[in-house]
Amino acid sequence: MRALVDALVRRYARAQAGDVAPWVVGRRLLDLGAGEGYATELLRAPTRLACGVDVGPFRRAAIAYVVYDGAHLPFADGAFDTTLLLLVLHHCEKPEAVLDEAVRVTRHRLIVTESVYRNRLDLFWLRLLDARVNRFRHGGRMRHPTSFRAPADWEALFASRGLQAVARRWLGSRGERLVHHPWLCVLTRGTATAPWPAGPPQ
Repeated sequence: MRALVDALVRRYARAQAGDVAPWVVGRRLLDLGAGEGYATELLRAPTRLACGVDVGPFRRAAIAYVVYDGAHLPFADGAFDTTLLLLVLHHCEKPEAVLDEAVRVTRHRLIVTESVYRNRLDLFWLRLLDARVNRFRHGGRMRHPTSFRAPADWEALFASRGLQAVARRWLGSRGERLVHHPWLCVLTRGTATAPWPAGPPQ
């Protein structure tokens, strides 16, 4: 079962990397909550340093990887040009604190994907399926979801941190979204002194 889950995680990482690659800017990329590091590895480039970070030694890809305490990232302010939070925040007991640290270490762009819900039935399936899949990852050490939210609730959190959405969209095929509703939000600081490079058209 674990081999099957790992194959599914690798496949999903390829899709994730493809979804966010057009929005990555700069030469220093942080994947916060990188898990196995498969997406991080795919987004690495000869001109780009990519580093994964997570709360446990979950790495399986050949990337730079840091284990941290889940509270304070061991990086200087503005150390990275782009930071990814790919299906991460709903696993955090304090997503606001994790987001604040991501903002602190990021100079330009935050790219967030989240499993979101539109009604109680969506929320039921998200909680059930997410917990079952992650039970087989990392020997059960991955945290179970605690903070599923609707898109408007995530956007309210981002706005409270002075972040502006420069793009937002649903991800995955229509069939995939019957139960799981992955959502992408590309963020920039509202107080940025210079415009960030434009991403692809919405």
